[in-house]
Amino acid sequence: MVDSINNSTGVLGALRYLQSSTIDLSKAESRLSSGLKVNSARDNVTAYHSAEVMKGQGSSLNAVTLSLSRAESISDTAIGAAERISDLLIDMKQTVGAMMQNDLTPDQRQAYASRFTEQKRQIETFVQNASFDDSNILNGSKPNGVSFIADSEATVTVTLAGRNFLNGGGVITLDRFDDLHDPDSAAETMRTLDESIKNVGEQLNDMVSERKRIEAQKGFVSKLADALAAGVGRMVDTDLGLESALIQALQIKQELSAHSVGIVNNAPNTLLSLFRS
Repeated sequence: MVDSINNSTGVLGALRYLQSSTIDLSKAESRLSSGLKVNSARDNVTAYHSAEVMKGQGSSLNAVTLSLSRAESISDTAIGAAERISDLLIDMKQTVGAMMQNDLTPDQRQAYASRFTEQKRQIETFVQNASFDDSNILNGSKPNGVSFIADSEATVTVTLAGRNFLNGGGVITLDRFDDLHDPDSAAETMRTLDESIKNVGEQLNDMVSERKRIEAQKGFVSKLADALAAGVGRMVDTDLGLESALIQALQIKQELSAHSVGIVNNAPNTLLSLFRS
């Protein structure tokens, strides 16, 4: 029975349920379409703030990854040049070995000397071309090496040491004016070549160790970035299966609420029927 035709509590209650289900359905559809359960601070201020902080850290780690990738490229370029120089020094031993013979004619000795000079020039070419992104760690131009950020706070760095592979620069002990006019001077140059080959080998070992440290740090940063991304996802990404089921339930609730409003709106007809009868 209807209590009042001016104020129907049944209609008001049914309308509230209908409005509530409509709002909930709209929110669920928004979460499903965006894939996010936290779109703004209004949804969950704590989760939103934490996710924003973690996103900032993730962006910083992306910058670190780029820095370490640049370090890898510079290192790979230098290692490749050093390997070529090592091979060339071994070839130069063959040239000097031939000049240690006593039965060479002056013309033959001159030909070998010219070849040796050209090989030394080739070393200089390898060194000067061992540049990536305007950074060369083999020509002595970077005595303090090159440093790269290795963490999101820029408090940790990794460094590629600067070296000098030019002739007479310390690693390669060949003199710019090696005298090979007789077997004795050729033998002295052979000892210098052996020392240079040993030095290059030691430097290559150190350079490879640097490269491995950079690779390990980059791997760590990559895993940390993945963990941050997963953490952000757990806080703000929506459960698509759950939202789909919720939308179906809310659609049914909305239909029932609308049906209830229709039933309650027809209730005054009961009162009018009393007068008609």
